[in-house]
Amino acid sequence: MHSGAEALRTFLGEFTGGEVASERSSAVRGIERKGDELERTIVDRLNKVFLTPLDREDIYAISNKLESILDILEGIANRVELYAIEALTPEILAMADHLTVETAALADVVGSLESLKPARVSEAAQRLKAIESAVDRIYREGVARLFKTPGFPPLEVLKLKEILERLEEASDHCEDVTTLVEGIIIKHA
Repeated sequence: MHSGAEALRTFLGEFTGGEVASERSSAVRGIERKGDELERTIVDRLNKVFLTPLDREDIYAISNKLESILDILEGIANRVELYAIEALTPEILAMADHLTVETAALADVVGSLESLKPARVSEAAQRLKAIESAVDRIYREGVARLFKTPGFPPLEVLKLKEILERLEEASDHCEDVTTLVEGIIIKHA
């Protein structure tokens, strides 16, 4: 999931408008496919293993939500490519930057499940929630700027607004995973 966010950020950072280098967007698609395979592996193992270190439904919920984040990231890359967007806004790039930091923090949160240490989860969760709040603020500013900028082509506004919405949705999903992990820690503490 973090690799997917990094690949998306690279793709968006190298975006020059109009024609998009498909090898950059295919990197995001490749990571998403690996995520699909990993989720299938997790589900297969959950169906075969009698005892798991955590509740089966918790493991499944986390893997499913992480895969959803990858789906959203792939969708963003696809939309940028398919919509023939002229130029990305600074807010889109800032949100992508924040999302790479947020997914790194999320990796810490999910990694903390191995030790089930509440302090480690709490610290990473606080970091992640602060980043998610910053992403929300940037999202609102980006949408406002799209609608306030005179002469901005209406079709381009719709395209860019959708990209902003998807980035914000990915960020929200990161927070959802954190909430799931916090719930697991509470159950096992």
